[in-house]
Amino acid sequence: MHDTYLLNKIAQSLKELCQEYKLKKIEAFTLVVNHHSHVNEESLREHLEIHSKECIGDALRIKLQREDIEEQTAIIHSLQGETFEL
Repeated sequence: MHDTYLLNKIAQSLKELCQEYKLKKIEAFTLVVNHHSHVNEESLREHLEIHSKECIGDALRIKLQREDIEEQTAIIHSLQGETFEL
């Protein structure tokens, strides 16, 4: 797949955000990609289910936006998740 590198980076970034913000599961997020990116909601969901299943909620909601940003770049604009109980 053309955007495998980008999908891997997104999955890694989401894992790091889970650790940083002590999120048990990500329930929803908004992602911005380039207009020409091959990343779409379906391919991203499939990739995350394989590579980041431990930090993805069962009813994950992904909002994908396309903007004029650099190719092979993604920006996570918002993130909602379930936190660990203290």
